Formats: sequence, C-alpha cells, structure tokens
Amino acid sequence: MIKILIQSCLMYLFYILYGNTQTTHEGRTLFNKHTDYRRSLLKCKVPEQPRPNYSGGELSWDNELEELAGRQASVCNLSSEYKKSEIEKEYRDQIGINTADNSDVIKAVESWFHEYELYDFTNNECKVRNDCLHYKRIVWGRAEFMGCAVGHCNPNTEVKSGQIIVCYYSPMGDVKVSQPYVENKIDPCHHPPITTTTTTIKPITVTRKLQMGPYGRYRCDCKCQP
Repeated sequence: MIKILIQSCLMYLFYILYGNTQTTHEGRTLFNKHTDYRRSLLKCKVPEQPRPNYSGGELSWDNELEELAGRQASVCNLSSEYKKSEIEKEYRDQIGINTADNSDVIKAVESWFHEYELYDFTNNECKVRNDCLHYKRIVWGRAEFMGCAVGHCNPNTEVKSGQIIVCYYSPMGDVKVSQPYVENKIDPCHHPPITTTTTTIKPITVTRKLQMGPYGRYRCDCKCQP
C-alpha cells in the first residue's frame, strides 16, 4: 500500500513538473533537424563555413538532457544561462542551452542555424554582438549529446507565442570566446568566392534629340547622365 502511494506521489510530481511539455514527436523532429544541419556542414553546403573535424562524431539523444530541458521549459524561461552551474553539477559536465519563443519547432532550429550568416569563423566573431551563439552551440565540435523539450506557456509570460523550445547540448565549452570546432584542413571546403558587380556610369554628351517614348527628350549640350 505504501509502495503504491509513493509511486502515485512520484507520478503526480512528474506531471506537475513536466505535464505541460511534449518531447516525443517534437524531440525526434528537433534531433533530426540538428543532425541534418551538422551533416550539411560536413558536406560543405554551408556558405563561408569550413568543414569541421568532429571529434565526437554525430550527436546522440540523451534522456537526462531531455529531462533537464523539460524543467526549464516547464517554467517558460528563455535564458541560455538558466541555473547553468547547478545543472552542470547535477549532469557532471558542461552544457549549452538554446531556447526559442516559437510556435514551430522546425522554424526555431532554422533560425538558430541560419545565424551562420552572422558568424566569421576565421576571426571567431559574430557580425552582430552575440547573435551567432545559437549556431555555434548546434555545430559545437566536442558535443556528443543533446536533449530537447517543448513547453506551452501563458502568452502573458515572456514567451509571447505560447510555446517554448529548449535544447541542451553536452559537452560544451565557452561559445563566446572559442571557435565551435577545429577546421578540417586535410579535406577542406572549396567555397566559390563571393563576387560583387560594380557598374560605372560614364557621362556622355547629348547632341541630338533622344527618342524616349512619344515625347522624347529636349536637345542639350550639357553633360548628362543617361
């Protein structure tokens, strides 16, 4: 009887903590999207970003990270520093946190990954302050595990869409000061150079009436731009 009572209490506690999170279907979608993006980087399909030398191989799903992400999702907190030191002690390794206020999980990961457009790998700089850190966490070279959760929030909170997406990654380093991975220089990418087209307009002397439509232009002897 006592055992049944304890089990019931534990189930109730779990429901209170994680009852508003959905991680089965959404978690699979998030994991697949992360995997696809990291593979696209390996295949040199990401403009201006070098091929990584992934020491940890492909990411694996971690149920413990999913549970930790679920705790954050359940309180609708969008901070990438949410109880970080406390969670790292519990998990026994460094973690990285990506969050999004978005009703579409695929678009959330797309927005994170497309921050590569704001990242200068060579100089390890975000072109806009800290606006490429989501991307760096996704492609972090030493990361081996990830876990995500999706929670539903009151629109009166900071989560205006009503849905929060939280993903945890581990092991993780300091994304603000380090490059996300070691470049593969043995088999590098050969991205086409970015070219720009410059058009130079030279002044011309107009000495006759120009036929431009039914009225044309007036004769002039000045320097005109076409």
